[in-house]
Amino acid sequence: MPNDPITSLVASGLASSDGPRWIDELPDGVMVCDADGTVIVANSRLAAMSGHSIDDLLGAGVELLVPTASRARHPSLRAGFMGAGAARPMGPGVHLTMLCADGSELPVEISLSPLDGGRGAIAVVRDVSERLQAEAMLRTTSDLLTLADERERIARDLHDTVLQRLFGLGLELQAMAIRAPSDLAERIESGVDEIDRIIREIRTAVFTLGSASRTGSLGQELNALTLQAKRVLGFTPRLRLDGPVESSISPEIRVELLASMREALTNIARHANASEAEVELSAGDVLTMRVLDNGKGFDPAAGAVAGNGLRNMAERARLLGGACTIAPRPERGSELLWWVPLPADAPDA
Repeated sequence: MPNDPITSLVASGLASSDGPRWIDELPDGVMVCDADGTVIVANSRLAAMSGHSIDDLLGAGVELLVPTASRARHPSLRAGFMGAGAARPMGPGVHLTMLCADGSELPVEISLSPLDGGRGAIAVVRDVSERLQAEAMLRTTSDLLTLADERERIARDLHDTVLQRLFGLGLELQAMAIRAPSDLAERIESGVDEIDRIIREIRTAVFTLGSASRTGSLGQELNALTLQAKRVLGFTPRLRLDGPVESSISPEIRVELLASMREALTNIARHANASEAEVELSAGDVLTMRVLDNGKGFDPAAGAVAGNGLRNMAERARLLGGACTIAPRPERGSELLWWVPLPADAPDA
C-alpha cells in the first residue's frame, strides 16, 4: 500500500533511529500507533516525558503508557476513536495522566488525529504539570486575598458594631448601679468589669485581624513573635492590647518594645518553668508592657533580677525615658512591667 500514510511515515524514517528525526525538535511528545495500538513512531520528547527509551516504546502497545486504573477499558475506547475517524482532544475537561517508567503519573493533555480511515492514529502529548502548579498557586493566592479581605471586614464589623454596643451596654449598667441597692450594685459593677474584659479581648482580635495580614505591621510582628515563643515555651502566650498601640509608637519605640518582649518571653522559658504567660500592651500617655507568668517566681534577694536579659530590658526602657521592673506575683509566678513615655505627636497608623 504505497499510499498508506503509516507506511509512508515509516518509510520516511520517522520510526527509525537512522532516518531524519525532525519530530524530535517538536516541544510536545508525538506518537503514531497502528490500528492495533502498537507504537510505530515515538519522538525523543515523549521518551523523556515517559522515562522510556524510544526503543522500548517502538513495538510496544500504547497501553504501556496508560495508567493501571484505565488500562482495561482503553482498548475499547481506542477502537471507538478509530471507528469515528475524527480528530479530537482526548477527554476534554478531564485530568489525564500518562504512566511513566518509574510508576509515577504525569499530568498531560492529548490530541488525537486518525490516519487513513482508522488504520492508525497520531497522538500529540503535552506535559501540563507546570501549568497545573501555576493554576494551583493562583488559586491559593486568590484564596489568601479573599481571606485577607474577610479578616478586614470582620475587624471593621467588630469595631464599628460590637464594640459600640458593648460600650453602650456598659454605660447603661453603670447608670443602673447608681440607683440600685448596694448588693445589686456590686453585682452590676461586676458585670461591667466583665464587659470591660470582653472589650479588651475584642480590641485585641480587631487589631490582629485588621493588621496582622499587612506586611510590616506591628500586628504581623507580634503574631510572629508569639509563634516563635511557642517553640521555646511549649505553649502560646496570650496577647492583650488596650488603646491605639500601633498608631502611638514611633519606629524607635517599636524596635525596643519587640526586643524587650522577646527577651521577657525567653526569660520565662529559661527560668520560670511556667505553663501560662500573658503579654498586655496598653497605650495612653505611656506605652506599657505587662508580662505575667505562673512559674516558680524568683527571690529578689538572691540576685535573679540582675540577669543579663533583665538588664537589657531595663537599659532599653531607660534610653527611651522609661523603666523596667519585675516582682513576684502574690499567688504564683512573676510580673514584669516595662514602660516608656509616648510622644505627644504620635505617628498615624
